[in-house]
Amino acid sequence: MYHMSRYCFRLFLVVALAVLVGGRHADAQTAPRLREPDWSEVPQVEPPPRHSARSVILVDVDSRTVLHAHNPDLVVPPASLTKVVAIDAALVAAERGEVSLETTFVPPEVSWFERQPAGSSLMFLGPGQELNLDDLLTGLAVASGNDAAIALAMMLDGSVPAFADRMNARMRELGLVDPFFVEPSGLSPQNSITARSFARFVLAHLERFPDTTERYFGLQTYTYPDDRHRVSPAAGRPITQANRNLLLWDFHGTDGLKTGYIGASGYHLAATAVRDGRRLLVVVLGIDADSHAVGGALRAAEAAELLEYGFRHFELVRLGYPDPDPVRVYRGRESYVVPDGPPELVVSVPAAQRDRIIGFREQEEAIVAPSPGVAVGRVGVRIGSVELVSHPLQLPAQEVGGFWRRIWDGFLLVLRRIADRMGGREAPMKFL
Repeated sequence: MYHMSRYCFRLFLVVALAVLVGGRHADAQTAPRLREPDWSEVPQVEPPPRHSARSVILVDVDSRTVLHAHNPDLVVPPASLTKVVAIDAALVAAERGEVSLETTFVPPEVSWFERQPAGSSLMFLGPGQELNLDDLLTGLAVASGNDAAIALAMMLDGSVPAFADRMNARMRELGLVDPFFVEPSGLSPQNSITARSFARFVLAHLERFPDTTERYFGLQTYTYPDDRHRVSPAAGRPITQANRNLLLWDFHGTDGLKTGYIGASGYHLAATAVRDGRRLLVVVLGIDADSHAVGGALRAAEAAELLEYGFRHFELVRLGYPDPDPVRVYRGRESYVVPDGPPELVVSVPAAQRDRIIGFREQEEAIVAPSPGVAVGRVGVRIGSVELVSHPLQLPAQEVGGFWRRIWDGFLLVLRRIADRMGGREAPMKFL
């Protein structure tokens, strides 16, 4: 009970801090919402491959569409997937000018590799070394260094709890409620995510930092410390480590992202892959295995099968749509205004079902000024009764017109309402 009370109190403080931080930064973004069609209602959709993972989500990144999900809201410890959030938080700090990727520092003794728990994955930080933030993030992404996670926390915030607060504040900025972190390495089972929330986070991360797959997560190996990092003989010899994401070698188009494992979570893999300009993301959480070799192979195999399923059985379609009709603006400065729509509709559809796509448009006929910018309808795409995507038609803010315009339009409104009552229907209007 005591530990639970401390946990709840800490969560309250983190949420309060996030509100303050979010209010300070005008550049805060919101994690993209996922579109989740009910594919079981669409005829002739190939079923997904079977998998043993406790929780899975497969997303088409460009359309933000879920192609398959299994227990996506199951709360699990993220293990080393936590380090993706740590890297993101550090890059946001660099973007805001708190630190530079080229800022050099000496790793503090608390972060040296021999000070880390037994069985830790390591970057091999130690005495006699000097490195910059970019080196540290590479060590987090490729070597999954728990020592690097401690060093990053100390570098940016002076302590692990303070850096965990930074990570949680970043989640709240993105509008994500369930991810929660007490430390940045992923060792603690008190860290928590869901497949759905982590997928939304990754979409936001790639949107803001699209080069991290090439710069960090897609690297197959990393050697540390090299001659640049070894400032004294105590630094030790260079060590080359391979990325634990086996898909970087075995699955065409893979360019990230991160693996994870602790006993409380099982084996995880979040992977991204690009083929023909189309990117998919899969998050596989909670595979049980008797050894690291078996667990690593199983998570890679299941992620690869899901990615192949997404590439083979779905396609990405970009569509135009008819121009919206003008909206009558009663009592407004302008009598008719054309609402704004999206530049295009981006939709994921089952392969070979492009011809079954049906476009739709729903639109208000009129509004009454004054009004703020407001949605007056939407355009979208469906297959049968299953809606795949929709976007609002937005009318800019409308100011009130002159005296005679208001008088005349008021008279017309009275006539319109009388006609609607006599016709036995309600006016398709939006009064604001």
